[in-house]
Amino acid sequence: MLRFDCTKKGDRLEYENISERKLQILYSAVEDYIQFATPITSGSVHEKYIQDISPATLRNELSALEAMGYLKQLHTSSGRVPTTKAYRLYVNELMKSTKFGKKELETVRDLLSKRTAYLTDVISQVAGVISQATNYPAVVVLNGYDNLPIESIKIIPLIDKSALLLIGTKNGIVNGQFNLSSGVTEEVCVDASNLLTKKFYGKTIKYMRDNIQTELVDAKNEIDSFSGLYNNLIDCLSNLISGQSHIIKVGETKLLNNPEYTDLKDAKKVLDILEDDNELKQVFENGDENEISFTIGRENNSEDLKSCSVVKANYKIGGKQIASIGVIGPERMDYSNVAGALKVIVSELNKLNLLTKTNPEGDEQN
Repeated sequence: MLRFDCTKKGDRLEYENISERKLQILYSAVEDYIQFATPITSGSVHEKYIQDISPATLRNELSALEAMGYLKQLHTSSGRVPTTKAYRLYVNELMKSTKFGKKELETVRDLLSKRTAYLTDVISQVAGVISQATNYPAVVVLNGYDNLPIESIKIIPLIDKSALLLIGTKNGIVNGQFNLSSGVTEEVCVDASNLLTKKFYGKTIKYMRDNIQTELVDAKNEIDSFSGLYNNLIDCLSNLISGQSHIIKVGETKLLNNPEYTDLKDAKKVLDILEDDNELKQVFENGDENEISFTIGRENNSEDLKSCSVVKANYKIGGKQIASIGVIGPERMDYSNVAGALKVIVSELNKLNLLTKTNPEGDEQN
């Protein structure tokens, strides 16, 4: 069970002057409900967690916590369950320490070391790791390719007079296709690939699209033979960065493993959102700027998510948003494991983005 330091005056103010004993009881109750999904009673709290307080005193404390809005009774004769307010207090304390298994960490590191994969494949695998580690549906919203930094560029001519564009980034390969004008040979494509890599290493894909003419003006003699390539290449880059967000979902049916969704009508509301990319984009684009953000129960804007929690990590490169990574699950969620998983994923992704400040030719990048 988590231990919390509730002795500071600031903590007391934050928790509405809630006593240390009430906090201990509340955290015990929340963790018990997360683990077992059974209503909280004074008897269960006394038996499992707090033996030095009598059941009668525990009943009084649970009643007081209910009056303060941290617990609620589903039925008159039943035990109590945590409210959104209780989960919010619990999560705020929880984020001071998180956990994640060593096995899952090694899986993440192994996955992200395979940098030759296409970016969409890497994102799918990341979502799969998160879903497997948390046992909840995982969602990754990739916000286009605009801000991805370039490591390499290859233009490969195809037999149908078109070319395959491969842009290597720290996170995986982005690909596009465009038409080649007559006279553009394989040798021209190789020369163009080398020149573009030299000029735009460490720059973003959007920067390359917006500045390709300016950056290459001094290389006029080099690119005379490329005139049949660059205009179509610019159009290809525009299509890449103006495309819709890429949304990857994994493990939707894991939702049904939770007792909250034994009623298929309740499950269908959440599954419908998981199937709607526009709805998911709104859910995962909203949120604060914290490393990990939580939207718990009634805090969700969508009425169909009022019994759910959404945990999201923002993944950035150079301060610019690249993707939102997170899970959707019941309000009775294992927040510790979910937060730990997302922290590790983002941390490992960030390690790939410690770009050197020089390009292959040793020139400084701005």
